[in-house]
Amino acid sequence: MAKNIYFFIGTEAELIKVFPVIIECQKKGAVCNIIASGQNDIANSRIMKFINLNGKFVELSKEESITKSAAGLLKWFAATRRNAAGMITSNFNEDDLKGEALIVHGDTVSTMMGAMIGRKLGMCVCHIEAGLRSHNLLNPFPEEIDRLVTSRLAYVHFAPGSEPAGNLKRVKGKVVNTEYNTILDSLMYSQKIEIATEAVKDILDEDYFVFVMHRQENLMKNEFVGQVIAQIEKFAQKRKCVLILHKITENKLKELNILSRLEASGNFILLPRIDYFDFMKLLYNSQYVITDGGSNQEELHYMGKPCLIMRKTTERQEGIGSNAVMYSGNIECMSAFEENYIKYKRESIVNKFSPSKIICDVILSIKAG
Repeated sequence: MAKNIYFFIGTEAELIKVFPVIIECQKKGAVCNIIASGQNDIANSRIMKFINLNGKFVELSKEESITKSAAGLLKWFAATRRNAAGMITSNFNEDDLKGEALIVHGDTVSTMMGAMIGRKLGMCVCHIEAGLRSHNLLNPFPEEIDRLVTSRLAYVHFAPGSEPAGNLKRVKGKVVNTEYNTILDSLMYSQKIEIATEAVKDILDEDYFVFVMHRQENLMKNEFVGQVIAQIEKFAQKRKCVLILHKITENKLKELNILSRLEASGNFILLPRIDYFDFMKLLYNSQYVITDGGSNQEELHYMGKPCLIMRKTTERQEGIGSNAVMYSGNIECMSAFEENYIKYKRESIVNKFSPSKIICDVILSIKAG
């Protein structure tokens, strides 16, 4: 009888890093089931079509039901968690779940929710991307808290390197050092999949850099946003800037009367959030990237792509001092990076390692009961 494995996934970002593990487990004969919290609408992701899931897909809520605020997210969390166990056991036999692997990923509120639900159902909670720490409880918030709580609830901890593994010395259960993050496998798949976004096809032949800023701690500071955009506009006089407009970013640029100016400029290519596979191609073909995304930091490290991380603290060390420069709180560091970005180019390690295979083998060895 085929082994059933359960993946608790809340966001598109989690799905991006987990799908190579699902594919690997299915290759080895396991039945993979996804329990979606509904924090993001992953049912309609192109990744879901690519996975060709061989088990059940259970959705606990709908993204459109979440009010886009901290209070709205908290209310959604409480309601979804309260009803989750009943919804899950109406789709799966409760006795069959006991001792089986429930995989959670990363540091979202869905990660913590999944770990709590898994423990309630008597499942073996396995945490992918475990052990990352900023060692600052409130920065990033709530991610650091999500990580700490999940580490207390998990039985198997998959740490993407020696430093995160070292942060897990006091946790209960098994710590597995996968050496690299599963995003490395995701990048490998992204190279093989055709471009779906027509606008991206035209951009890849351009001389351009990519700019992404979507974290609330950056966007809430109006003066800072204005200063950053002024720098980006200077850089865009040398080569085009591909600016990714997350909805929160778009709204802030409208509020500050900046968006219309960028739209009128011939130096900017403004794109909404695009399909993951296409976005990776966009990063891969850029000259350099300026971003405040933690996952981007890892992706760009594996690509060997020069990047400036617009954060004061990071829970990841990948690339720092090599291909990546941390924003130091001094806006002038942006100019220093842009003028010298070529010296941060490194060799890509995509296609050389597979942490997903390590994770798959451990999951398949877990015996229920």
